[in-house]
Amino acid sequence: MNKLAFLFIIAACLFAGSCKDTWDEDDKKIFHKACVDDARTWAGSEERVNTYCDCVLDKILKKYPHENDALEHMDSIIKDPGVRTCRDIIAK
Repeated sequence: MNKLAFLFIIAACLFAGSCKDTWDEDDKKIFHKACVDDARTWAGSEERVNTYCDCVLDKILKKYPHENDALEHMDSIIKDPGVRTCRDIIAK
C-alpha cells in the first residue's frame, strides 16, 4: 500500500467525521476501498487485489485495534514487515 492510499484514508476519515477509537464496519470499508483502488494499479486480478487488501486490513486491525492509533502510525504501517508480507502472499 502506498502513501497516496493512506492519505486518502485519512482524508476520508476526517471528511466523514468517522475518526474514533474503534474500527466500525464503515471505517473498515473505507480502508479496504482505498486499498483496493491502489492495488488495482499493480496487483493484477480482482482476486489478488482482494486477497492483498484483506490481508493488509487484517494485519492492521490486529496491530492497531484502535483506528486513531492506526492513523497516528501511517508511516510505520507503510513500512511494517507484516503488511509487506501481504504482497508476498499474492506474488506466489
